[in-house]
Amino acid sequence: MRRFVGLVRTPAGVCWLLDVQMPEYQDTGEPLLVALAQNGDQDALEVLLRRYYRPLRAFIAPMVGSSHADDVLQEIALAIFQNLRYLRHPGAFRSWAFRIASRRAFRHLKRETRWTLLENEPDAISSLPAPELLPDTLAPGLLAVIEQVSPASRAVLLLHYQQDLSIEETAIVLDIPVGTAKSRLAYGVSVLRKRINQKGTR
Repeated sequence: MRRFVGLVRTPAGVCWLLDVQMPEYQDTGEPLLVALAQNGDQDALEVLLRRYYRPLRAFIAPMVGSSHADDVLQEIALAIFQNLRYLRHPGAFRSWAFRIASRRAFRHLKRETRWTLLENEPDAISSLPAPELLPDTLAPGLLAVIEQVSPASRAVLLLHYQQDLSIEETAIVLDIPVGTAKSRLAYGVSVLRKRINQKGTR
C-alpha cells in the first residue's frame, strides 16, 4: 500500500512527517487531541492533520484541481498550525478546518484568475429549470462535472453532499447566511443536471 508522506513546514523550519505511526493516539477523541495540540503537543497535531488529510483533499481537489490540491493542502496545514491556539471550542475543529480550507481554496482560485461567478451570467440563469426539491445525495455522474459549477456553489455542494454537513453547518463553515447556502446549493444542482442533460443529448 502506498503511504502518503506530508510535510508541514513551520516558520521555524520544523518539518513534521504525517505518516508516523502513533498508536497511543489512535483512539483519542478529537476534542482532546485539539486541546493537546493547542498546548503544544506536536504528536497530537500530527494525528489531527493525518485524520483530516483525506477529507480535506477530497474537498479541495474538485475546488482547485488535482494538480494544485497538494500545494493548497500545505497552505491549509500551515494555517491550522499557526491559528489552532485561537480556536475557542475544541469540538468545533472540523467546521473550523473546513472554513480554513474553503478560504484557502477561494484565495487560490482568485490568485490563479480562475474565479468565475456563473451566477451572474444571464444566459446561464435563464436556461436553468424551475426550482425543485433537492436530492438527498448526488449521483457520481453529477459530482464528476462539478468543476463546471462556480466556486461559490461548488463549495456548498461539496460540503453538503460529500462531507455530509447540514445546510446550517455549511453556512457556518463558509460564513454565509443559511438562505444564501440554500440558493447556492439549488443553483449548483440545477447547473449540474443541465450539464449532464447536455452530455446525454450529444
